[in-house]
Amino acid sequence: MKKSFLLIAALAFSTVAAMAQDENNSSWTKAGYVGLKFTQASFTNWAPGGDNAFAGDVQFTYQADYKEGENLWQNRIELGYGASHTSGDRGYQNMSKTSDKIYLHSNYGRKINEKETLFLSAFLSFETQFANAFDDDDETGGRKLVSQFMAPGYLSAGVGITWLPTKFLNVIFTPATWRSTFVTHPDLREDYGVLDGKKAIDEIGANLNVSVNYDIIKNVNVYSRVNFFADYYRIEDKKSHFKDIDISWDIQLNFTINKWLSALVSTSLVYDDDTKIDEIKSKVQFKEMLALGLQYNF
Repeated sequence: MKKSFLLIAALAFSTVAAMAQDENNSSWTKAGYVGLKFTQASFTNWAPGGDNAFAGDVQFTYQADYKEGENLWQNRIELGYGASHTSGDRGYQNMSKTSDKIYLHSNYGRKINEKETLFLSAFLSFETQFANAFDDDDETGGRKLVSQFMAPGYLSAGVGITWLPTKFLNVIFTPATWRSTFVTHPDLREDYGVLDGKKAIDEIGANLNVSVNYDIIKNVNVYSRVNFFADYYRIEDKKSHFKDIDISWDIQLNFTINKWLSALVSTSLVYDDDTKIDEIKSKVQFKEMLALGLQYNF
């Protein structure tokens, strides 16, 4: 666990250091935004009924890529937190999360062809959430904890090939990849496949990461990132099926109205055979969000 935290700290430091480089250096390509999106509904003597509600969402995304000579260094950070507050007959209820993400990724490569499209590379990535999340407990009628900071957390590192066929497409294939799923809260470990009293599970396998960052038309940008991971142990144990491949797919469609206003449509799809959903494994998880509000692009 200590080694995992040291790797996370190293990744965070390298990402921040990359983003602090000289803006005038033409070898760097940088882009990002910070936004505040919100929705609100209020009812007074409304015959069909309804609960007053307010929801807010804060996002920060920044990408800094360096490419010069034989060197390639790609860095991306995504932070987001959203919550909703709903009132009913009993007054305002506890706030519920609508989004929560910490994502750090860094990839370094050395050119291996003259066209500068193939790089021998190594990556390090980390993902978790900021705060506690709760769900309804059918047995007690109350609320139960389902996740929190570092429960779960995902730390991955791999060595392989980065392919850059175009400016908007990025493919990273690492046939030698280590991934650790760690859960710091003991009551949540079985829900994420961490068994036998362990605090984390380590896997060795192959990873494929494909990302697209493209301006469809002026002021409309789409960012899509899909990640596939296959554990070699399951393949060698002759138990490997398509359901054993872990998949995560994020899409962000950003509509820039002006420098300060924007609309965002985002979706997230996750499939992990180790994660229990309603006491049953192997369910596809899906989240969708539509938001309008303030956003500053830089």
